[in-house]
Amino acid sequence: MGDYLRLLTINDREVPLATLQRAVPFGAVWSVDHPGTLGNYLAIGPEIHDLHGVWATVERNPVAPNTLGAEEVAEFIDSLESGGPPSAVRWLSDYLETIRAIYAIRIYPESILKHPDALNAVFAVRSALHDAVGGIGQWDDHGFTNENDHLVWCNPGMTLTGTTQAAILDESTGEWASFELNLDDPEDLSAFVRGEIPRPRRRGIVRPSS
Repeated sequence: MGDYLRLLTINDREVPLATLQRAVPFGAVWSVDHPGTLGNYLAIGPEIHDLHGVWATVERNPVAPNTLGAEEVAEFIDSLESGGPPSAVRWLSDYLETIRAIYAIRIYPESILKHPDALNAVFAVRSALHDAVGGIGQWDDHGFTNENDHLVWCNPGMTLTGTTQAAILDESTGEWASFELNLDDPEDLSAFVRGEIPRPRRRGIVRPSS
């Protein structure tokens, strides 16, 4: 995993801090003063106000003309042609144009290593954000997920390992065909990037609603 994971949403309402605090099974979430930053800047760590042991921080960047959020969206759109599947490139190109806010979660690996379960708290906050405002995911060194949190785009040059739930868009129906993707298998990953469902898993296709 890269140092950043992001939630890109078309919903521009802000999520109350209390909602995120209730979502964390342990540790703390609190607001941090960060001059020059629009929106919320939050910290996630073992104890409130312990800035030396922070596991992750969360920034909410609005997407509007001449904002950092707009610059990030433009960079994401420019990067799409470096990966696939082709249907996801087209879908993401359109979807990203509608984004209103980006929640950028920065992971601090050194602090995470001291608390083996810390990632659970970070993902709990991310899940609470997704439940509140929806949207798609962008994971450094991983790719983009759709609104169901299934991997739908990646750059074949990325270092990907393990298995993940992935999906390919059927542009004739607008539905996603989901399946388990083995990221350790170069042939499966290449097929996915081309827009093909790896053959050994065709029988296990599940078609959720679009």
